[in-house]
Amino acid sequence: MAKVFKSFGYLFLTLCLFLGYSDTAEAAKKKVPKRPKFVGATKCDGSCHDPYYQAWKKSPHGKTFDLLKAGNAADAKKRDGLDPEKDYTSDPACLFCHTTGYRQRGGFIPPGTKFKGRDVSTRIDPSEPNLEQVGCEMCHSVAGGSQFRVVMKNTKGDFKKGDIEKYGLRWDYKNVCNRCHGHKQNPHKGEKADLEAALANVHPFSKFITEDNADQNIVKDGKVKDRSKEKSLSEEKGVVVENWKIHKGKLRFLKGGRAFNYKKGEIYYK
Repeated sequence: MAKVFKSFGYLFLTLCLFLGYSDTAEAAKKKVPKRPKFVGATKCDGSCHDPYYQAWKKSPHGKTFDLLKAGNAADAKKRDGLDPEKDYTSDPACLFCHTTGYRQRGGFIPPGTKFKGRDVSTRIDPSEPNLEQVGCEMCHSVAGGSQFRVVMKNTKGDFKKGDIEKYGLRWDYKNVCNRCHGHKQNPHKGEKADLEAALANVHPFSKFITEDNADQNIVKDGKVKDRSKEKSLSEEKGVVVENWKIHKGKLRFLKGGRAFNYKKGEIYYK
């Protein structure tokens, strides 16, 4: 009888250990947030994409907010009828395309913004650009990366386009450029942007791979995981370009002018 109890004890212990391991493994997977929001480029850097973040910092997109400051990009401003000595860092007509997620959940909040007497402005750190520039989410997401960032981490990058597209990751890279460069509100009518060339060299990450971040290189054996056979809706249709205007000094999205419906959790395609 003693041997029976001993055997049962071992079986019970093994079962407890197995269940405990399962719970721990499941707990390691974070829950996907119910709603999307912008989280900023530094979250992408801290998670899995440091070489890309470092390359982005050096790119024009990593310096867009700086262009709004008085005295910067003077020739371009003169060409387009803008005052080169004016500070545009709080101008709502500029912020949608010069920052990340402006007037959207979790997005950039301009300097001097107060709520109930408290300054709620986005903290700006020149050494670690974040929401105050045109970051990762402006090109790769519809309404911010809070959701698909969790999916990426839970799957360790092994996901299908459709699995993650429903959370707002977009694959219409050619179309996404037009949300700003081709927008009807864009005052820089004289700019000549070669979008094809820009897409081919948008973040030359290979120059920024170091011993510390080599494990974050998503290119394996000379190529990124081949998803060319997978077709996504954003590739086939393209996501709508936001339609907005400035009304009484604020940026207002027009009816149906958002790329994402927060109430229904739907992406609007063309």
